[in-house]
Amino acid sequence: MFKFAFFFALIVISWLAITPNNEISITTGWDKTNHLLAFFVLLALLDNAYPKQPFWKIKFLILAVFAVAIECVQSQLPWRSFSFVDIVADLAGLLFYLPIRQVLSPSDISKLFA
Repeated sequence: MFKFAFFFALIVISWLAITPNNEISITTGWDKTNHLLAFFVLLALLDNAYPKQPFWKIKFLILAVFAVAIECVQSQLPWRSFSFVDIVADLAGLLFYLPIRQVLSPSDISKLFA
């Protein structure tokens, strides 16, 4: 379940990242919380989809690189632009997952997404 959910979320978030702003209908109301929430969810899903993979060397690093890659792609789109602040919001979402990870077991986390 987590693998499917992770890849589905990854595709949706990637699509939202390259779509012109006026076509986006999924929002928290503030762009930076959109980023924070998206990367929090991605890391929670990835962490639970692949529980035996190293957290920092694989999971965290992959999503941190993905955050930078999205901004690099956006810098090449006429309707988007590169934003260092967006990368910071993405990384904040990853970091906000850390205390949750320490307190909740994978079964507890799965209940959050049920």
